[in-house]
Amino acid sequence: MTLEEWKQKLTEEHFGELWVHTDPPGHFYEEHQHPVDTTHVVLKGSMSVWFSGQEYAVTEGERLDILKGIPHTAKIGPQGCSFLIGARM
Repeated sequence: MTLEEWKQKLTEEHFGELWVHTDPPGHFYEEHQHPVDTTHVVLKGSMSVWFSGQEYAVTEGERLDILKGIPHTAKIGPQGCSFLIGARM
């Protein structure tokens, strides 16, 4: 799907805030949580996210949803990562 198609799909799923974010290779996010449900669609590169005792490897074209209040960490892959983030308000 294209970026615009993803934006349309997520808007239909009531993700009211959408933005694209890019991180450098190896960037690490310490454990945190969000006050709303979020989704992350990898546009380029990859990331690994850990929550609920599991690792989720997300690559180009894949989506990962994280429910509000779920503690998680993330590490950006070796080529960096650009991803579309959606926040359900």
